[in-house]
Amino acid sequence: MRKSLCILILAVCLWPALRTGPAAAHPHVFVDTSLTFVFDDTGLAAIRQNWLFDEIFSRAILSDIGLTPEALSTPEGQEAIREGAFAYLKNYGWFTFVESGGKRIPVTETRDFRASVRDGRLVYDFTVPLILPYAEFKDFRMGVFDPEYYSDIVLVDGGIAFEMGGMAQVSHTIRPGKDHTYWQFIVPSMIHVAVSGTPGEAPQPVAAEMREVDSPGPVERLMAFVRSAQKELTQRLNTFGMELAGNPFGSALWLFLGLSFIYGVVHAVGPGHGKAVVCSYFMANPGSLAAGAIMGNAITFVHMGSAAVAVGAAYMLFSSGMGGFAEASRAIQPASYGLLALMGLFLVFKSVRDILKGGLLSPGCDCARENEPDDLRSILTVSFVTGLIPCPGAAVILAFAIGLNIFWTGVLALVCMALGMGLTTTLFAWFAVTARNVTLQLSGSNKAVFNRIYAGLSICGASAIALFGGALFLGSISG
Repeated sequence: MRKSLCILILAVCLWPALRTGPAAAHPHVFVDTSLTFVFDDTGLAAIRQNWLFDEIFSRAILSDIGLTPEALSTPEGQEAIREGAFAYLKNYGWFTFVESGGKRIPVTETRDFRASVRDGRLVYDFTVPLILPYAEFKDFRMGVFDPEYYSDIVLVDGGIAFEMGGMAQVSHTIRPGKDHTYWQFIVPSMIHVAVSGTPGEAPQPVAAEMREVDSPGPVERLMAFVRSAQKELTQRLNTFGMELAGNPFGSALWLFLGLSFIYGVVHAVGPGHGKAVVCSYFMANPGSLAAGAIMGNAITFVHMGSAAVAVGAAYMLFSSGMGGFAEASRAIQPASYGLLALMGLFLVFKSVRDILKGGLLSPGCDCARENEPDDLRSILTVSFVTGLIPCPGAAVILAFAIGLNIFWTGVLALVCMALGMGLTTTLFAWFAVTARNVTLQLSGSNKAVFNRIYAGLSICGASAIALFGGALFLGSISG
């Protein structure tokens, strides 16, 4: 019974590390999208898209490019935002997935781009041209989503429209695209369309309509709540930020900073590599609750601080905070992930050396190392390497504050966000510390089992850090 319980606790402790996806963490930009499918006499000719960005990102990107809403409407303003922001999305196919007959249709161009501002929110209107004859229109589906989860793109209710040419008929349904689930729990919405080009002929049924839809599990519901909460907090932060622009020391200051802390707490609940490293580290190494708190906060403060340094340096050197931040982030990522992989390999080597040197697997070993003081040097080194990647959310907040001429308020907001994220990450660290201790205590009556579990925890945890860092490194140089 005890052996089975130990295995269960070990699996739960490994879960945060093994269930982690790509390097990008949490949504930092929120987009509401609407789609219009344009059909002519021959088939699907184009898909028009309308993207409505959140208020904070809208103000941050316009400030970064040096545009006001009035200047944006000029030809020069349109060219500036097209080249300074929109064109970059080509690297990601404008986050647009199109599939027909089981084959993906690459999105390589757009046309008719127009940017505007509506109620303080940046709007992109553009067209994705397609040439898809009715004869090739089979099992069609499309979706707009960012699998790296930097952006949370949501299809608005009632956001699907059709422009029909000729006598074609069409039907559609919105279904979860579970085969494109990212971060294990984020399922994008896919629009399935059936169409017939023969006048009077009923459209073919959409295959997805015949499939039963599984209800979301508890983790999916939690992630949905986290996404909606972050979006709501972003709107509130924008409101208080606007008030601070007129009265920097009014009551809105404390509300702005308090919401920044709450935003950090919620933000860190979502997917991210910091929690995986924390859990892996304390699975591999003995540690106290104090050590968990130190590591949890050290990672987040380095994460936020590196963003502030990157944005500040970008403004000073390139006069472009967001653009310079993106370049700096891309340059830092491979180095940081490579160092993380090397750190993991070092911890593997150290664990193996300790096992061989101390005879850890021998029946007479009592693993006194569990009672040694915390290795703060190792904790801080791993924390620095893990948090070195700049936080895009911090960059957006700081660029937003710079645009409102409340720079130091933005810096204080980053500190509050770091404290909030540190609290959440610390809870994950405490979970790992407690799970390791409970596992070893349950096996304590049998020294042979105890020693094997101790050795397994040490090697598996260190290996998880090495493999995780290696996977992130390969992803950063190949993407």
